[in-house]
Amino acid sequence: MATITKRSFLKTSLCAGIGAGTGMYFGAASAQKAASLVMTSWGSPAEIAAFNAQIERYKASNPNVAIKLEVVPSGQYYQQLDTRFAGKQAPDIFRAQYQRIGRYGQSGAAIDLSQYLDAGFGQDFLPSVWRASTIKGKPHALPHHTDTFALFYNAEIFEKCGIEAPKSLDKSWTWQEFISAAKLAKEKAGLNYAFAMNWQNSNAYRWLMYLYQHGGQLLDNELKGPQINTKEAAETVAWTQSWFKDALVPPNTSLKSSEPVQNLFATGKIAMLLHGDWQIPFIQDQAKFKWGVTYLPRDVAMAADLGGNALAVSRDSKSPDVAADFVKFMVAEEAMREFVTKAQFLPVRKSLKDKGLVYEIRNEEMKVFLEQSATVPEHLVSTIVLPTWDRFNAKLADELELAFTSGQSPTATVGNIEKHVRSTLLV
Repeated sequence: MATITKRSFLKTSLCAGIGAGTGMYFGAASAQKAASLVMTSWGSPAEIAAFNAQIERYKASNPNVAIKLEVVPSGQYYQQLDTRFAGKQAPDIFRAQYQRIGRYGQSGAAIDLSQYLDAGFGQDFLPSVWRASTIKGKPHALPHHTDTFALFYNAEIFEKCGIEAPKSLDKSWTWQEFISAAKLAKEKAGLNYAFAMNWQNSNAYRWLMYLYQHGGQLLDNELKGPQINTKEAAETVAWTQSWFKDALVPPNTSLKSSEPVQNLFATGKIAMLLHGDWQIPFIQDQAKFKWGVTYLPRDVAMAADLGGNALAVSRDSKSPDVAADFVKFMVAEEAMREFVTKAQFLPVRKSLKDKGLVYEIRNEEMKVFLEQSATVPEHLVSTIVLPTWDRFNAKLADELELAFTSGQSPTATVGNIEKHVRSTLLV
């Protein structure tokens, strides 16, 4: 299975794109017209603080521009955004996961930014996220950062139970070893549940990394038809279903829930947490025990999740040129470096990787996430950035929820997903 290697994921140049690709921002306050912008996002306190710091930097150089940041809870974000678009009252700038850009770009809700960008602008961005931000070669958002998953663990519980966390990617636990560690921690530490996975609010695409670990995939190699109704896929459903059947994870942490699973880990109620790098500031602040980060479990292959977000300008903006200028500022090298190192994300500019980054907290743990990000399968990236992805994701969430909480069989689950994928691709 082809994967994005560390070199290709973080250093491969982009041959086709828009703009000079230097990563520098050359906005001029004297040329900036007066405007009042609204930007909407979700985020942790660290993310919101990082956003506000960059907004203040931009306003200092562009005093005629007012920018208001509106923060919406993540579980309500897209519903509220869609409602505002329906009422033609969307914010000037909005944040969106790479998996969502296709839908907003195709509908015209996120405008084509080509007219505001110099030729070659995209050359310094990672090819995967630049591709995710474009529709038919036209950028409808600008990549801001990426993230991935790894395994947080309670070091004190591990010490008590005699569990040793893997120290390198090539020594990461197999699925069987991971489950054995979970059962041991639950039993010896007297826990009700051993771990939790962050895929709440129907973020079903995060399940796909397990599918790829087990040798399966949702679509065929050409992305033209389903390839989910297979032995590998059914076995992956069965394995993740067993987490709930064997009471290794809390029953209220399935895909359709909104349980903040990071709280369960930070309060010591679970021993392990499958989550993203952006949770480091919260856990650092809240956990009163020693903790660490190790690598995801693996099966026949290792695979990680591609996360992260881009910034888009809405069709409802009355000052799209100014909004686009602010978005360019946010994704420029200096602003991106400051944002990711404060909010614990991974950069999407190759130049930043080349220069190296030092994170404000838990720099060593961030290196684990950086290593893990190099194991994102190329085919997974191509799948989740399809403009039709939202429709795939919704059905995945529905069917996996039935498997995890209602006991629907793995074969029925993958069969139902296959039918939906096939009909969606024919539209």
